[in-house]
Amino acid sequence: MNYHFCTCFDRNYLLAGWTLFRSLQRSLRHPFTLHVAALDDAVYELLSRCPEPDLRVYSLAEIESFDPDFARTRSQRSRVEYYFTLSPVLPRFLFARGPEIELLGYLDSDLFFFHDPEALFRELGERSLLLLPHRFPPELRWREECGVYNVAFQLYRRDPAGLAFLDWWRERCLDWCCDRVEPGRYADQKYLDQAPERFPELVVSTHPGADAAPWNWMTGHWTRTGGELRVDGRELLFYHFQGARFLLGPLYCTNLGSYGHTMPRWLLRELYGTYASAFRAARDELSRRFPEERFPLTMRHTRNGFSCGRALLSALYHRNLTWL
Repeated sequence: MNYHFCTCFDRNYLLAGWTLFRSLQRSLRHPFTLHVAALDDAVYELLSRCPEPDLRVYSLAEIESFDPDFARTRSQRSRVEYYFTLSPVLPRFLFARGPEIELLGYLDSDLFFFHDPEALFRELGERSLLLLPHRFPPELRWREECGVYNVAFQLYRRDPAGLAFLDWWRERCLDWCCDRVEPGRYADQKYLDQAPERFPELVVSTHPGADAAPWNWMTGHWTRTGGELRVDGRELLFYHFQGARFLLGPLYCTNLGSYGHTMPRWLLRELYGTYASAFRAARDELSRRFPEERFPLTMRHTRNGFSCGRALLSALYHRNLTWL
């Protein structure tokens, strides 16, 4: 089986995207292709110069040409809102461009794979769609105002139900996709709450090692067995490093404190230490490939009005800082 995955990122998330790509190469036992929507010219130019057989890159202009209705929303939305609107458009574009793609997985660029996600494909079986729940603990259940399901990983089959879901989701995102919570909607994500009822061909994953994240790691029992991390006895497939970033030198924001729990030191090293090392390796690799370019470890915040200084103050306030 040849896996097809897609993701999208701009220059600010280039190191995260490259770290994701290398984690797929290390962890997958199956051949795969990662289809990348380059959200700015810098990413498109750099990735176009990378001779990687497992990687294909597409410009944002190509996708806008494919879907002019999507392109017309650009002037009405912030940058991050426009990126949210892309979520259902990108898989539709790839299905149209790649007749060989029968099953497509969407990945957020800040995921990191520890194990082949074959278990999720088995969970999907012959059905059309797979979503992952946030799995918030009871004290964080209020966060479902932003969505019961997380957009970070999804599977779509090229069949009538899979394509109908993407069309339905696209229509709603074109209509409204703002970076704020309103009754029944938030960005591209809250719409997914309606999907299980509307699309009976949809599977909601129950795998505890899929999309482990800062908001749900505390709901599982973690062990290291036979050299691999396990959650509730199941292999860790991938972890979602939402909000994780270098701030100043080795000063690192884990974003864990934002969810009110303290991760054991051994698990912090296994997860965030591993990711930080891979992130540095991505920086070093791209610096060797493109010595004329700079690849800072520090990422800008994508939300409007959220400066690096404010990010540092927020990390201090929420006790999100560690040294890595």
